[in-house]
Amino acid sequence: MGPLGTNSYIFGSNKSKEVVIIDVGGEPETFISVIEEKLHIKPIGLLLTHGHYDHTLKLGKLLRHFNIPLMYNKKEFDSGIYTQKKADRWLSEGDSIKIGEITLNVLETPGHSPGALSYYSKEPKEYDGQKIDGIIFTGDLIFRRSIGRSDLRGGNSQLLFSSIKNKIMYNPEITDNFLIFPGHMNITSVGEERKLNMFKNYFLKNNDN
Repeated sequence: MGPLGTNSYIFGSNKSKEVVIIDVGGEPETFISVIEEKLHIKPIGLLLTHGHYDHTLKLGKLLRHFNIPLMYNKKEFDSGIYTQKKADRWLSEGDSIKIGEITLNVLETPGHSPGALSYYSKEPKEYDGQKIDGIIFTGDLIFRRSIGRSDLRGGNSQLLFSSIKNKIMYNPEITDNFLIFPGHMNITSVGEERKLNMFKNYFLKNNDN
């Protein structure tokens, strides 16, 4: 969605019909139409992976329309990367968001920006007919066969590689059979990126090529 083709997500429970919106690339009318007219679901929050404009464009319209809280990392606000609106709930490592019977867990994954977050859940066990162990929304941390930029203000390449390595690749909660839903481009999996990502030698242990 939006001028840079940002992946925006609606994630939640088929049972309770509660959902969260993750990142807003623009086109708020599309969100409203899909949520109210197609899916008939109830948003309970708007989460940001980070504060760059292509992930926050016109989020105010959705917050007002659905009267829902904004949630993101205070480090993103304090760094000046995103200061347009303070969070209604500041999120940090170890926090979780309950969406009906589903738990979405929060990871701090800086590198693309100082307060970047990733969100993972072990509840989804199938996607598009494929058996999985869970899913993770990574924002602009890692993409299919690539990684996010670290040359923008607040970026840090060493932090970015460390985040991928320690928070995803060697996180005991996350397996190779987790799907990665990135901020741009196509869905992939942790196992695929361990094998095929062009930067894998920078975020894997030396003996795991």
